[in-house]
Amino acid sequence: MHKIRKTPLVLTAALALVLTSCGEDDAAAFENEDVLSDVEINRLEEGEPPEVRFRNEIDSDENAARLVNTGDGEEINNEWMVDYHLTAVSPEDGNLQSSSYEEPVIPMLALPALAEAESEADRFIGDALSSNGVTVGSDVVVYLAPDEEQGIQAPQLFNIEVVDQRPSYADGEEQEQSGDLPAIDSTIGERPELSDHDTESEAPEELSTEVLISGDGEEIGEGDQVFAQYRGWRWEDGEEFDGSWTEEGEPGEPFGFNTSEGVIEGWLEGIPGHHVGDRVLLVIPADMAYGETTDEEEGTSDQGPGGTLIFVIDIVHAIDADTVASAQPEQPEQPEMPELELTEEERERFEEIAEELGMDPAELEMFAPQMGITSIEDLEAMLEDMQSAEGEAEPEDDEAAEEDEEDSEDN
Repeated sequence: MHKIRKTPLVLTAALALVLTSCGEDDAAAFENEDVLSDVEINRLEEGEPPEVRFRNEIDSDENAARLVNTGDGEEINNEWMVDYHLTAVSPEDGNLQSSSYEEPVIPMLALPALAEAESEADRFIGDALSSNGVTVGSDVVVYLAPDEEQGIQAPQLFNIEVVDQRPSYADGEEQEQSGDLPAIDSTIGERPELSDHDTESEAPEELSTEVLISGDGEEIGEGDQVFAQYRGWRWEDGEEFDGSWTEEGEPGEPFGFNTSEGVIEGWLEGIPGHHVGDRVLLVIPADMAYGETTDEEEGTSDQGPGGTLIFVIDIVHAIDADTVASAQPEQPEQPEMPELELTEEERERFEEIAEELGMDPAELEMFAPQMGITSIEDLEAMLEDMQSAEGEAEPEDDEAAEEDEEDSEDN
């Protein structure tokens, strides 16, 4: 795999959920829902965590889930992604522990992300959201029993509000291919395939792009956080080297990246200007990817596959740059550092002191203000203190050496 850097959404709720795929025909009933029979979800104010109420402490050795409120939106499509809010409460008294409502970015899940999740708890939550009757706007309450093997030390109870859903693949109008770039078998909702590619043909010298499916979502701009399904092939042999689609051809977990940094130049220049819902074919020359091939056998450079690369990218979701910026933690204001001001005469003495300290003058000049040194007098005083401390330590060292010598003679 040669993914450059995943930039997932920051989830501050109690549990980051990873859901498994489940076909529409496999939708099931809720498991052990009687355990949660008296749980009520009351919405107090829009945009605020709901009130979770129940009469008795919830105590069970098994996981449980229940659809408490049915939303008035469309039924959940298990091949899509959902936006959700998570509210974690104490299963003893319903007191709020954490929630995602105060976050500027709504958490998102790709329901068909994995064919199998490693965690049993994740699979259970996936089954709950894929159960019969779950619609956009629904409240699904989930209880997780303690399980040391999964790292669940204490019982957990939370409400999942399904806010919205969207396709996890490009969804729009299919476009006729120009014939100037490699042919792609492209159908909405299906994994794209590199179908007709002459590996001996001359690759474009510049970044080349073509829209295979035209979506009608928001336009991608610089600094946006984008989520995409993709496949990548090497031009030289047509071999796939990376992708987010599963081996079964299902959309996997979307790859998240920022359009201003963190991925190869071909993506940074080739994605902005397109729209959510687009499927984009990119042919990226080596100098905008990982460089030329350096290993003839493997065809890879130090960071990724060398040479010209072919990508097909489904833009499935985007968060605008302003929202992304607001989601970043505020950096504490750095105090203004005093400057070390030296005359020409003092500069000569400063360099002598730096030499005595075994430091480069430029390095000492950079770090001196951080230590509160703003004048040559301060620096002289520091040097005297250091020399004095060393002088006091020497007799002790000599005395210790003499004692060691005496002990050696006695032995």
